[in-house]
Amino acid sequence: MKRMFLAILFCIFSGPVFAADPLPSWNDGPAKQSIIAFVAKVTTAGSPDFVPPAERIATFDNDGTLWSEQPAPV
Repeated sequence: MKRMFLAILFCIFSGPVFAADPLPSWNDGPAKQSIIAFVAKVTTAGSPDFVPPAERIATFDNDGTLWSEQPAPV
């Protein structure tokens, strides 16, 4: 779930970022490569997995997680 959330978040901000490292604070590894590949797949027009910009959705809460935190952390 967290991987999908990060991928969607990346979709939103992916436009001008492709010229540089899209996730510069991440170590190069399978998670980073998977997210970058997913974003490329869903943002490339003509791809069978392409998602039009109007249909891209991201969900956020105060600190970027999707966990319940009120009334107490899980």
